[in-house]
Amino acid sequence: MVDIMTALATAGQAIKLAQELRGIDKAINAAEFKLKIADLTVALSEIKLALAEAKEELTGKDAEIAALKKQFQRSAQTIEVKGFKYKKGEDGKPKGAAFCPVCEQKHGQFYHLTRLMGKDVCPHCKAVFERVMIYGE
Repeated sequence: MVDIMTALATAGQAIKLAQELRGIDKAINAAEFKLKIADLTVALSEIKLALAEAKEELTGKDAEIAALKKQFQRSAQTIEVKGFKYKKGEDGKPKGAAFCPVCEQKHGQFYHLTRLMGKDVCPHCKAVFERVMIYGE
């Protein structure tokens, strides 16, 4: 948002310069006129740059919002039992293997735990859990 505020302030300067140009007396020398035009060009360039940066920032924010919406939707399709989230079945009950709580909290990602030698392990972060209940498919 700072970039937008900068653009607005610079736009105000550009408008002021344009008004000054309109009020210049015809008797004024060409050098001063050219100086004012140069100032106006610089101000407009700064506005363009600030708006481009603001657009880039807003695009990033839009992508972040989309990712959060996707994460929220995925989270809404789960059910939590004893601290572990499971896929929610059509009957509203847990279904299948639990998701790794470490990956969900750190990365917002859902990875099913895999049973390995009597323990449940996350295939992504390699976190190990004591046997977690697996609900029937």
